[in-house]
Amino acid sequence: MTRRLNFWLVSVLLIVGIPYYWHLVDPGLGPGAVDPAARPVTITQLRTLAAALPGPRPAQLRVETVGMDMVSANMLMAGAGLRSLPTVMRAYELIVPGAAPILIDAGTSARSAREGGVDIYDPNTQARIAQVRTVAAHIVLLADEPAHNGGLEAGNMRAPRELPPASSDAPWPLAPGVVIIPATGMGPDVNMVYVQFAGGREMLFSGDVAKIFGNWAELRLPARLGMRGRSTAYRRANLAWLKTIAALHRAAPNMAIVAGHDPAPTAFSAGRFSH
Repeated sequence: MTRRLNFWLVSVLLIVGIPYYWHLVDPGLGPGAVDPAARPVTITQLRTLAAALPGPRPAQLRVETVGMDMVSANMLMAGAGLRSLPTVMRAYELIVPGAAPILIDAGTSARSAREGGVDIYDPNTQARIAQVRTVAAHIVLLADEPAHNGGLEAGNMRAPRELPPASSDAPWPLAPGVVIIPATGMGPDVNMVYVQFAGGREMLFSGDVAKIFGNWAELRLPARLGMRGRSTAYRRANLAWLKTIAALHRAAPNMAIVAGHDPAPTAFSAGRFSH
């Protein structure tokens, strides 16, 4: 009887444990997968591009948090556990002396927040983001999807002046001190943004490449269950970009890295939006 009971216990553990480990704990790419290298993006390259266009650089950063949601930790970083962690949806305003501001992300709509099951949504904050959107010199999306683009249909936020040059896979300067880094392999509308402020301070906005600090700091992807529907190629590209962020951090340890949905306070924020 004991032997039979032990057999069934082991069987249950294997039946439950192996899928649990594979879908929620293991951060890797799968058996036999080749570990990708970091992308060839360097801090020297980004600094050079930041200085490529004449004119004043951003002098100040302002931040709005439009929504907050509770998500299982494994959905954000494989092996982080089943506890729920807060995630946020934010927009960022770069204040440029003598010029219109630059908007990074555009919040989300009440409808998109409701359809996405967002726990807390602030329509007044979204109204302030929308006001800055009407006067911004440039609008940069870290991802063209409802959690980033104001809840609009994909493609509606982009203006002709925001289109990248022909070699869109390479980083390119949007404005003095502001460089767009296309996250090649993660979709045509997934970007990171490097900013060098007038005083020399540097920031990297990782967007959905690294949703929380632990993604790039520990080189851990979200669990497979959290990336369901994504191909192995997408996961490889995501890991390569996480390595790129880590390499940039080693080269510029004073650069602030703003993870896409991490609730930690944003470094150097001067407060809420200016409008």
